[in-house]
Amino acid sequence: RHVFNLSAVARTPKFSRRVLGIVANDWQLSPIIRARSAQFFSVTTGVDNALTGQPTQVPNLVGDPYPKDQHIRNWIAASAFLAPAPGTYGNHGLFNMKGPKVFQFDVALSRSFVIRENQQLQLRGEAFNVLNHVNFNNPVSTLNSGTFGQIQSAGEPRIMQFALKYLF
Repeated sequence: RHVFNLSAVARTPKFSRRVLGIVANDWQLSPIIRARSAQFFSVTTGVDNALTGQPTQVPNLVGDPYPKDQHIRNWIAASAFLAPAPGTYGNHGLFNMKGPKVFQFDVALSRSFVIRENQQLQLRGEAFNVLNHVNFNNPVSTLNSGTFGQIQSAGEPRIMQFALKYLF
């Protein structure tokens, strides 16, 4: 329900002293921060209970879907759902289950070196998920799956890349 996105660009000032200017001029820092309080997903039956041929049919909600000891192997409780009677739809809505939180911090650091009037050499480094924070994906949410309610994957780990670019 809560989403926070921040992106910024900060540049170093132009220094008048020659040695300091050579080392510190023209650097650019660009952080991006993304945070979400939850990722929403749907619980589906996995079978065609309504006999319509549509794959995303929902079950009936009969209890609290979030267990008291919630963790990645027990994110949602199968006992809170029942398959609807043949020829009917379930009462549970789509995309109303809350998955894990997400926090991502990416940053880029770059510097341009002027070669001639219309030519530059740009050195760039980028890091995605700088803090190497685990961002779990949503759990298996098909009711007839043997791994229902379990989180089995996560987002990308820290990834870094470097580039050297000639602009003309």
